Amino acid sequence: MRKLLPLVLCCALLAPACASSDARARGSADVLRLGIFPTLTHAPAHVGLGTGIFARELAPTRVEVHTFNSGTEAGVALLAGSIDASYMGPWPATSLYLQSGKVAVVSGVTVGGASFVVRQGAGIEAPDDLHGKRIAVPNIGNTQDIALRTWLHEQGLKATDEGGDVSITEADSPQLLQLFRADRVDGAWVPEPYPTYLIDEGVADPFVDEADLWPPGGFLTATLVVSTIYMDAHPDIVQRLVSANVAAIRFAQAQPLRAQAIAERRLVWAGAPPMDAAVIAEAWARLTFTWEPVPAAMRRIAEDAHALGVLEEPPEQVAGIYRLDPLNAVLDDDDLPRVEVSG
Repeated sequence: MRKLLPLVLCCALLAPACASSDARARGSADVLRLGIFPTLTHAPAHVGLGTGIFARELAPTRVEVHTFNSGTEAGVALLAGSIDASYMGPWPATSLYLQSGKVAVVSGVTVGGASFVVRQGAGIEAPDDLHGKRIAVPNIGNTQDIALRTWLHEQGLKATDEGGDVSITEADSPQLLQLFRADRVDGAWVPEPYPTYLIDEGVADPFVDEADLWPPGGFLTATLVVSTIYMDAHPDIVQRLVSANVAAIRFAQAQPLRAQAIAERRLVWAGAPPMDAAVIAEAWARLTFTWEPVPAAMRRIAEDAHALGVLEEPPEQVAGIYRLDPLNAVLDDDDLPRVEVSG
């Protein structure tokens, strides 16, 4: 399997560039540069931006939104000092932390909402039918890539870059409908709403619901990650960001129909294709929005990455990724139970 070049090694080789990145990562109190993706797993971000919750909670700091299609891309931007915080999946967050120590998870966001769908007409009805097939993920090295490779190994299969014959390719999720219609990919392991959207468009069939591979409540798909350099320079702004995230999650929990309508519009703004409200509602039902960080999920995906050979050493210090004092301060203010992470 192709290993990702550790970003800390890049910094060791390019020390002046890293020093410059660290300077940029201090950012400004005037603006928070926030990364989001055109996915429903980032719905609290879309809702927070669309309702004005983020603008209100972070004022007078202005929120500058940067869109990405995968956590791999957002992670590069975080370490380069191009953004200050991002919503992202658990594996890119964990990988960044283990490689650099310069990021922290400050809140959970979403549990659930990723699936493996296969193209109608591709002749895929069982795992053995995947030999010679081409499967898309948002990015090599992202959360869905790790999930797909782990599942393939459990079925006795491997990707071509591991010596097998299942081709794994990168594809931006908003482009999947075109790729399926052109028979350029045979399946995709992607976050919502894209599995539901492709099925609704009549080009895909469900194959693996990732939720079935996890214990209930253990399937983490999005976290809120910040640069620790920015956090140390501007702790009050990170505190307000966490407060905004909790407020957006509470809004999505309390008013799901309004939240879905807002998220639908914001997804299109972020680059997703227009989708029927019924598609958004169906995909929404597969998601749970929560500020709980679900540390067991972070640990498991790191262990999966180690088993795949992506991590050379066992991930012993994953719990160090969490900096939850801002979250617990928000929860205390709202008379909500605190969250704790052990070990």
